[in-house]
Amino acid sequence: MTESTMPEAVRDEISYAFDNTVFFRKHMESHGLRPEDIKEPQDFLRLPPTAKSHYRRNFPAGVLAKGYHLNSRHVMRFQSSGTSGERLNSAILSYDLARRQATAFSAHRGFDDLWRPGSRSRICRFAPPNCSDVECATGFSTMEDRTLDDGTLVLTVAHDLLATPEWQIVKALDEIESYQPDQLVVDPTHFAFLTRWARQLGREITSARPLHIVSGYTLMTRVARRQIEEFMGPEIPVGDMIGMSELGYLGFECHHGRRHMNNRDFHLEFIRDSRPVEDGEMGELYVTTIDDALVPRIRYATGDYFTPESEPCSCGSDLPVVRVEGRATHMIRLEAGKLLSPGDVDAVVGDAPGIDLYKLEQDLTGACTFRYIANSRAVPEDLTALAERLAEALAPHPVRVDGVDYIASERSGKFQSCISHLSVAGTP
Repeated sequence: MTESTMPEAVRDEISYAFDNTVFFRKHMESHGLRPEDIKEPQDFLRLPPTAKSHYRRNFPAGVLAKGYHLNSRHVMRFQSSGTSGERLNSAILSYDLARRQATAFSAHRGFDDLWRPGSRSRICRFAPPNCSDVECATGFSTMEDRTLDDGTLVLTVAHDLLATPEWQIVKALDEIESYQPDQLVVDPTHFAFLTRWARQLGREITSARPLHIVSGYTLMTRVARRQIEEFMGPEIPVGDMIGMSELGYLGFECHHGRRHMNNRDFHLEFIRDSRPVEDGEMGELYVTTIDDALVPRIRYATGDYFTPESEPCSCGSDLPVVRVEGRATHMIRLEAGKLLSPGDVDAVVGDAPGIDLYKLEQDLTGACTFRYIANSRAVPEDLTALAERLAEALAPHPVRVDGVDYIASERSGKFQSCISHLSVAGTP
């Protein structure tokens, strides 16, 4: 927080949360604090962060504000995918979700036409089954069974992505063609998989409506982006969303390919070793909601890491720019406290035309294994060069590079491109 005084909206949110939620009042009082104690930026840092565990234990009665319950008007319920452990139940007001989405989308000119007066987007979702509140993993449910209250059609996909049978893939492609969406909201690795199958089957992924692709759920690797953009073509706008099920849209990619954070609907901090980081330094995102009447969150530690960038973006958006680094539990641990983030690994790998999919995994000894699935464009010299880049980036830890035919998804159903068993037990 660089302001010389506390933003009024942040002070208001602290007071509202203290007065209206059981959990946050106890949280402040247990640390000898009251809202009137938080006047300046340095006072704000005295507030211990809140975490998923707090909201998991206290949901719903302890975190819903006075006067609200789960059946209140405009309340939408969500459940996280369980990437970091036990799944998190949460709730959000529908108009808060829409406002946050609109703010984030404003960074990308290719998404302007989604906000036509009186219009309602038709959305198809292709993502890990745990990211949906309907049964979509078996493939035997109907379109009606998988249509959410807001009209979103959840497409079927196996819990283990690469084990999805051909008939289920054909079903997903048929349903996109039938539903004619405005938006495909997708996990990038899952959608890259679908485009590979569509190419193999001689199918297209199109809509009679102007189609937009929103990527989320996991890090969008350059390998996945290359496949999506090559298949869909330059006319289809692709935007990478920064978000969480419990908060909605925290940021979005602009039409110049940089990630912008939503600092209008949230107060954002990037923290490392209990202090705000400088521009160009990686830090964990802490979120304070602004004007959230249902579940106000104060200094909510997300477990997601970003590097704030000082250089303004030429896209025209005034939303701040960050580089996406990845989750704390996915950081590769090197010597002397040095970390290699999933974003760093993605930069080392690049768009890799000869690779369809990869995963870097660090075991408890610190040794790493990089597994990849090659395609017909693979060139031995390129794979050798990649192995050399990985060895340099991961030194002094050894790295084994293996070409394989199959890589399993995580227990959550997501496919993580970079995981570390060393980091699971602790965070950077």
